[in-house]
Amino acid sequence: MKFMDLFGRKKKSKSSGMKDFDNPESIPKLIELTYSKNGNDRRLAASALGKLSKFTPDIFQAVPPLVRLLDDEKPQVRQYATKALGEIGDTRVIPDLEKLLGDKKSYVVIAAKSALSKLGRKEVNETNIYGQDVHKRIKIPESLKTEVFTVGEITKYIKNVLESDRKLTGLLVRGEVSNLTKHTSGHVYFSLKDKESQIKCVLFRRVNENLNFNLEHGMKIIVRGNVEVYEPYGGYSIIIEEIQPDGLGALNLAFIQLKNKLEKEGLFSGEHKKPLPKFPEVIGIITSSTGAAIHDILNVIRRRYPLVRIIIAPTLVQGKEAAASIVESIKLMNERTDIDVIILGRGGGSLEDLWCFNEEIVAREIFKSRIPIISAVGHETDFTMAGFVADYRAPTPSAAAEKVVPDVQEIYEIIKNFHIRSIQAIRYVVELHKSNLKQILNRPIFRRPFDRIHSHYRELGHAFYKLQTTALKNTTPKRKELEIIESKLFALSPTSILKRGYSIIMKNNKIVKSVSDVELQDNINIVLHEGKLDAQVRKIRRN
Repeated sequence: MKFMDLFGRKKKSKSSGMKDFDNPESIPKLIELTYSKNGNDRRLAASALGKLSKFTPDIFQAVPPLVRLLDDEKPQVRQYATKALGEIGDTRVIPDLEKLLGDKKSYVVIAAKSALSKLGRKEVNETNIYGQDVHKRIKIPESLKTEVFTVGEITKYIKNVLESDRKLTGLLVRGEVSNLTKHTSGHVYFSLKDKESQIKCVLFRRVNENLNFNLEHGMKIIVRGNVEVYEPYGGYSIIIEEIQPDGLGALNLAFIQLKNKLEKEGLFSGEHKKPLPKFPEVIGIITSSTGAAIHDILNVIRRRYPLVRIIIAPTLVQGKEAAASIVESIKLMNERTDIDVIILGRGGGSLEDLWCFNEEIVAREIFKSRIPIISAVGHETDFTMAGFVADYRAPTPSAAAEKVVPDVQEIYEIIKNFHIRSIQAIRYVVELHKSNLKQILNRPIFRRPFDRIHSHYRELGHAFYKLQTTALKNTTPKRKELEIIESKLFALSPTSILKRGYSIIMKNNKIVKSVSDVELQDNINIVLHEGKLDAQVRKIRRN
């Protein structure tokens, strides 16, 4: 994604673009933008991060991406990344900034000096002082020598204190999700905040994969985990072991999130719904072979339409393995070519009991099905993803059976009524045609049919005579004119001239008109009436 697309503009000034990223919530987007292939995008992202450093402590998560930009191939990107790091004020980047003092671009060097000055370096030389033992120049009072710790030692001490506290092990924390970042490795990083403070949280992939719902920015949650200190940065965070929505059950939240996701993709759209056959010959049923639903469906179908053939796919409809079992049964049904419609269902139950029908893999398999599917899950008040995606949702298994087949008795009554109405209609049409036929037979054309034919014969003969007379009158003068023109053309034709004994002399396919057109020893061609002669000029006589 290009930087200009994130700003929602095509052409704007730099200042107007930065206004769109003047809040801490835009930090993850800007960090993502530092990896853009477009150099201008990377430069603008670095500039925006530098401006945000005054408003939020979360800006420190942008330090690693900005340090990486110090080695960017674009000098302007290096310049703005240097300025941003100077504004953030993280002294750990001083060695990285000192390396830019030898940059080829003078404005990059100036930016590095300015940033180092802001980070506490009063005097900055052109050479890199990274690695010098500056501690030798610092005089430490005797009274403080026994109390001096290294950064690593004090960090380890803090780590041991926090991680050995039982209150900070397996603790529950309520808060709102902020600065959510989902890494490609599967890990999730975010801040948990309230009105007073915030704390960083880490959700590793093994825990994230077991979540029934997706974390979203602004979501209120309760987390269980342990406080850990990350020694390289000296920061602490909660390593999460479990997450629950605050105020809304995990299954309910997962249901709402998946429903919104599939609805945006168009899986619920009516244009994708396949029509149900009016008179199916083969019906496939996907349900438990021991449940009450299968008996209800079979009883209704046998009573209403015993002509149909039924194929049952015994399937798990509850438990962890149920979703995969339902998907496999739908695939097996679609491999057959004789099934006209499928009923997918089970009896009622709690949200947990019916959850396999809310799994995403089940919804997508129903959508991909070549055969129309009727969802018949639970009772009328039980809504599932299978019902939303299916081609028809029945409130109960019995209602699905009534929908999928017609009633034989109703069909018999309809056929009987059609039979009676057809006989009446045929009789009416026959009587109507009889009356029309009598009227037609009484017309004059049927009493003396040849009168009109003879009249047309006379008209046709008269018209032929007029056409013949007119054509002869118009063509006679034209024929005489053509004969005169033909005789003139024949008299002027080269062929007629050659017949009278004349010839045409040619040299190199050009007619010789004068003795000046040829020279001695030239080869010439003589065209006669009945052939050509090849000759050579031996002598030229001029008049």
